[in-house]
Amino acid sequence: MLARALRAAAAALVSLTLSCASVAPRPDPPLATLEQVRVLRIADAKADLTLRLRLANPNDYALSVESIAFEVTLDGRPAAAGRTTRIETLPARGDAEADVAGRVDIGAIATALMTLGSRLPVKYALSGSATLAGGIVLPFSRKGEIPVVRFDGAGGPRPQ
Repeated sequence: MLARALRAAAAALVSLTLSCASVAPRPDPPLATLEQVRVLRIADAKADLTLRLRLANPNDYALSVESIAFEVTLDGRPAAAGRTTRIETLPARGDAEADVAGRVDIGAIATALMTLGSRLPVKYALSGSATLAGGIVLPFSRKGEIPVVRFDGAGGPRPQ
């Protein structure tokens, strides 16, 4: 009887161990960086911006990303927010870029826009989440500095 109970307990322990081993670990969130800010045009007290986000995968396996939700502040003021669904699969230990657009009130980012005439970078904060295929949501955030690129209609993009 004791032997039967020990066998049952051992079988349960083996079953529990195998079921835990088959559960994939939660992935580490991507490392997000604001790579570029481009002012496309200024009209009617609004600035049309494009932002390039880089997402780096710190995991040893690829991440299939369904969407990215994000918020960006420039010089401490809201600059853009949104959601994108055009994200490449993030390769294991690799990265991908996403271009997103925003339209902001010039007053909200006036100090950041004034740096267009200087060579000073603009402080930014980027936060959001990556939703993976399967519904796992991975939050990310980062602060840094970014040079602003201005669009010159005749000459194309020019770093500032």
